[in-house]
Amino acid sequence: MKKKFLLCFSYLTFFNLLTSLFILLGSAYITRIILAILLAVFAFLLAIPLAFTLREKKPLMISSALIGLCAIGTGFAISAYFIHINFKEAIDLAILGKNILIANIGILLFYCLYSLSLNIDILEDHIKLYTYSLLLVLLIVAVLLWVNQDKYLFSLVFYFYLNAALYIFPLIVRAEKVEDLYLHLVVASFGAFLLITVVTIIIISEGDGFDLDLISSSGVDVESPRKSKVNEHKEL
Repeated sequence: MKKKFLLCFSYLTFFNLLTSLFILLGSAYITRIILAILLAVFAFLLAIPLAFTLREKKPLMISSALIGLCAIGTGFAISAYFIHINFKEAIDLAILGKNILIANIGILLFYCLYSLSLNIDILEDHIKLYTYSLLLVLLIVAVLLWVNQDKYLFSLVFYFYLNAALYIFPLIVRAEKVEDLYLHLVVASFGAFLLITVVTIIIISEGDGFDLDLISSSGVDVESPRKSKVNEHKEL
């Protein structure tokens, strides 16, 4: 497998696992929605000054710390949703943990299948159209499943899908060096935190005062992971 995919997949797995841990911790021990949101924001604020050192210091260590903080914040933000719906009245933590595991496996499998699909020449040649169309269709499916089926499982599928969707862009956006790829992964992590936090606040506040623009395709130079220069880099 190509180095670029392995790096992106590894960080997505790390992000999702850490997010999962803090969903469970937040859901188990926090009883107030505002506290979960404040903890999410606090983790994000800790990451901001660290982000300014990304280009100056060791990118592996700094990017890992930044992604970890964003994952912690994302986990707390998602736990706010479960506090909001009083999940403990319907399921226990063991079932929540099982649902998190199922959602994670499904979304990581999707990420692998998407990457493999880029080996098909016609899809690789129309990578923007293919990616945006696929992500939009799957987003609609995830929302419909959440609304019409088991909200305790498919809310997690939706949230982890957002993580994976944002992590697709580091996979396909052109990166000249490994350092550029680290930057793209950090941006995806910040984006995942912000998007998921805003979505959660919209749900909790019933949509007052929010308007989202999820995807913009203008001016982004994309590439196939198979042809990425990152794969030629000797050291990751």
